[in-house]
Amino acid sequence: MKNLFTLFLSILLLAACSDDSEFENPEAVFIRIENSSDVEFKDILISSGSSPVEFGDLKAGKKSDFKEFESAFRYGFVSLLANGNELRIQPFDYVGEVPLSKGYYTYKLDIDNSNPDNANLTLELVVVN
Repeated sequence: MKNLFTLFLSILLLAACSDDSEFENPEAVFIRIENSSDVEFKDILISSGSSPVEFGDLKAGKKSDFKEFESAFRYGFVSLLANGNELRIQPFDYVGEVPLSKGYYTYKLDIDNSNPDNANLTLELVVVN
C-alpha cells in the first residue's frame, strides 16, 4: 500500500511540474525569438504589423522571453547584427495576410550561408500555443 501511495504521489507531482497553464487562454499575441544559428545575434528588432519590439542580444541556440505584440503576422521585419554584419528581413507588405490569433509563437531565426558572398537571414514561425 505504501508503494501505491508513493507512486500516486509521484505521478501527481510530475503532473504539477508539467503545468502549461501559462499558455492557456492568452489575452494577446506573444512572440519570442529563437536563435537557430551558430553565432550570437545582437540588437534584435522585430516589427510585424505593429510597433517595433526590441529583443536585445541572444546567444546561439537560445530562446528569448516572450514579448507582447499589439498584432503580428507569420513573418515580419527583422533587423539584427551577426558577426558584426547587419542582416535584415524586409517584407514588402502584409496584403492578403491574416493576423496571428492570440497565442504564443516563436520566430525561429537562422542564417542561410549557402551563398558565401551573401548570407541571408531566415525566419520560421513556430506555434507554441
